[in-house]
Amino acid sequence: MIGTLTRRIQMICGDELSLLRRQMYSLAWQDIHEGAVEGAATAMARKPSCVNHGVSVDVVCFALRPSNEDATFMISVAMHVHPDRRSGDVYWEEADAWAQAVAGHEWFRVEPRGRLENPGSRVFHYALTEEALASEMPGASSLRQPTA
Repeated sequence: MIGTLTRRIQMICGDELSLLRRQMYSLAWQDIHEGAVEGAATAMARKPSCVNHGVSVDVVCFALRPSNEDATFMISVAMHVHPDRRSGDVYWEEADAWAQAVAGHEWFRVEPRGRLENPGSRVFHYALTEEALASEMPGASSLRQPTA
């Protein structure tokens, strides 16, 4: 189900997801690598849930500098239940599909890193880790150093 939902999200929001990834890589390269800041973030406009009526989704991407290594990417997916909707009926696993859709590339693995629950909402945190060395990926240089 997650794979099917991920593909649906990619079909519906493909251009916005692509822009979000480019912004994330650009922040990591320009601000963190070249600009020497410790972290940067970018977000996608709030979207309606793809499977839950009365639920909206916020996606935020973070790039952090762990010591002297390349930037580490994190994704947070917040699902907000509208006041007229019961949170017990929500398919919360949709957050996993959004994180997979943001990752977008088969050479990134999405690793859950925790969640925060509040009445009417949940925030899920994920780390992106590379499946292969950058030198083994076709076109990998565009991940490290985005073009204009």
